[in-house]
Amino acid sequence: MFWANSWHDPVMQQVEESGIGENLDLDIPSMYPWPASATSHERPWVRCNMVMSLDGAIAGPDGRSASIGSPVDKKVFAGVRRDSDVILVGAGTAREEGYRPSVVPIAIVSNRLTFTTVTPIFEQATAQSPRTLIISHEQAIADAPDWLRSAASFIPSGKSSVDLKLAIAGLHARGLDRIHCEGGPVLLTALIQAKALDELLLTVTPVLVGGSATLLSSAIGNLPGQFTQILTQDGTILMRFIPDYS
Repeated sequence: MFWANSWHDPVMQQVEESGIGENLDLDIPSMYPWPASATSHERPWVRCNMVMSLDGAIAGPDGRSASIGSPVDKKVFAGVRRDSDVILVGAGTAREEGYRPSVVPIAIVSNRLTFTTVTPIFEQATAQSPRTLIISHEQAIADAPDWLRSAASFIPSGKSSVDLKLAIAGLHARGLDRIHCEGGPVLLTALIQAKALDELLLTVTPVLVGGSATLLSSAIGNLPGQFTQILTQDGTILMRFIPDYS
């Protein structure tokens, strides 16, 4: 079961330099509202939050997105994250960024289940941590080690490879409809190819990376749509984009 993109909030907003300053309390739910259908759990809504440099890189020289983020980007990212039902992330990004347990449940998409007992999200989990969800296919789940079965809950999504439409339906079945995807580029590409991305939160920071950095354009490709909101602060541009798959 899959839900087509049907929600639009065409608001174009330009905020002056003093509008969302670092020292102000940001009303994230008002700035980045979820559609009513997701809040009421009628259907899921997948928004992906990505940051890139002025030259399109999605990570700094250290391979991490945090190194190209700005203070306001990090504040908005944290706020949108807290206001979601579940964090969706690819296994590679979870590994490279050192994901740890969060107050919001984390669902990791993995085709190969190359986790170990010292993977931070499992090693640092406590009795109070939300149980980690693993989205994978039936063949991989059948071969999962016992320790991983004890540490996480599986959402089967396909026979021999992950079907993201089934994955989203599996999250919906658990009442997790406000889905905050944090990449990486492989997962973003797969969501777009499956026409499963409802909204892209794209931040551009005043940083140049250069070199052979991975570019966001390689993940997005040719994706038509419309910007519904543009905010600026201290050289950082925060945008909301709704894809058009028609």
